[in-house]
Amino acid sequence: MVHIPAPLPPDEAARLAALTRLAILDTPPEKSFDDIVKLARQLCDVPIALVSLIDKDRQWFKACVGLDVTETHRDLAFCAHAILAPEQVFAIEDARTDPRFAESPLVLGDPHIRFYAGAPIVTVDGQTLGTVCVIDRVPRTLDPEQIDALQSLARQTASLLHLRELLAESEAQKNVLHDRVTQALGSGDEAHRGLRHGHRVATVGYMTASVAHDFNNLLQALKTGIDLLRRKADRPQDVLRLADGALRTVSKGAGLISRMLAISRDEQPDVCPTAIAERIEAMAPLLASAVGASIRLVFDLEDREVKVVCDATQFEAALLNLIVNARDAMGKDGGTITVSSHLVHCIGEDDLCEGIYLTVCVRDTGQGIPEHALSRVFEPFFTTKASGAGTGLGLAQVLGFARNASGTARVMSDHQGTEVSLLLKPVQDGAL
Repeated sequence: MVHIPAPLPPDEAARLAALTRLAILDTPPEKSFDDIVKLARQLCDVPIALVSLIDKDRQWFKACVGLDVTETHRDLAFCAHAILAPEQVFAIEDARTDPRFAESPLVLGDPHIRFYAGAPIVTVDGQTLGTVCVIDRVPRTLDPEQIDALQSLARQTASLLHLRELLAESEAQKNVLHDRVTQALGSGDEAHRGLRHGHRVATVGYMTASVAHDFNNLLQALKTGIDLLRRKADRPQDVLRLADGALRTVSKGAGLISRMLAISRDEQPDVCPTAIAERIEAMAPLLASAVGASIRLVFDLEDREVKVVCDATQFEAALLNLIVNARDAMGKDGGTITVSSHLVHCIGEDDLCEGIYLTVCVRDTGQGIPEHALSRVFEPFFTTKASGAGTGLGLAQVLGFARNASGTARVMSDHQGTEVSLLLKPVQDGAL
């Protein structure tokens, strides 16, 4: 006499397809499934309980108590027999007396199965994927209440699998939405023009208090200069010197306002080779006003001749986003924000082609980003700021801009601060 494996179910192909779609095989333990087997063992008063899923050539245990293995060959699986009758509990009171199992290595050897009962796990679309089963090393039976409890646990397991599938679908849909919003924020698509414009206006709004303070100082300086001009009206040389100072003050104020208006203006994208270092230097007065007097702003710009094909206004909006985020991260205590640029050679990056990239980094000396939030910072609408203090689109816009410039964005953070880097593909020699 030899061990007799179970025949295949008539819907085997569809059943395996449903199991594959769940993407649950070989996943780590989950408490919800562990709780199922703990309850099964307690309710049925047995040493071994399993959530067993029947794959093509094996049975794999999503949850297991009482055994030290995670799978066995399908030919040896009692559960492979149980799935042939989805509507009932498959029970073997004494495997040594059952010709189908008497010669099984699992009966003759470890774990020395004598008693088995498995309630099939049937999905909402009718596919039987495995069982919630209990095992003992001595012959025995289950009473009707225990059988009913085992079936209830199998139904609960099917519900957990369905919930897991729904959550996976929801996550996939969320990722698609995130990618679309990120692309919209960084592209020149006319359909999303309003979204980009609204976000840039909001970004300018978050820094107006700081700029207004600087602008007020400029007005005070201008007022003082005009008063001195009036007093020195009879001394032409002094008048010329004071007038020159007043004009410089007016020019600085006009420059701040002009830069803010350029970023917030609703215009068609103008994609062209842009000298990034020059753009950063041109923004320096506005960025200094945005961070305020308590924060030291440092520029370390290399490879100044490098150009990137992009919309310069979108780059300025992205850089302003990073500066405002860095400022807010340091709070009232102040600190240092460093803006740097240099060329790097990227190899083996999942989201980048191998080659040379211009890296623009903004690093702050704040408290860093909490670990639970670090992986989500580029998600559209995600923010750690209080309500009304941010749209949650800032870093999504930064990532969208970088992708549109054939690059990407990175973030690193620890207790000493945060660094966000834009990796942008430079114009090749002779291109454009």
